[in-house]
Amino acid sequence: MKEIKVAENSGQANKFIEDFFTNGFSKSEIYLLTYNKERSEYLTDITDTKEYGVSEQGLFESAVNRLFSREDELRSKMALLGLTKEEAEQCVSEMKQERIVIIAKKDR
Repeated sequence: MKEIKVAENSGQANKFIEDFFTNGFSKSEIYLLTYNKERSEYLTDITDTKEYGVSEQGLFESAVNRLFSREDELRSKMALLGLTKEEAEQCVSEMKQERIVIIAKKDR
């Protein structure tokens, strides 16, 4: 099961994250992505969500992603989280407009 929310700002992102917690997701099941890598890291820290890193994508994929453009890197991460190509494209479009994408994913 996965849910995707798009936030306009960090306050709204926090609200969506709290809603995910209320609905039974743990912090290790919530991923926050933005188009700007530094902003993603900052927001991940302040919202106490999971950083999508080497442990989730594997060492090889992590190394390959360093060769990709930011858009390709984001698409790759979202594919590994179970998003369809269409969902990933919509999310990238939202992120290009400075929005924050929050993905909650449970493996059941």
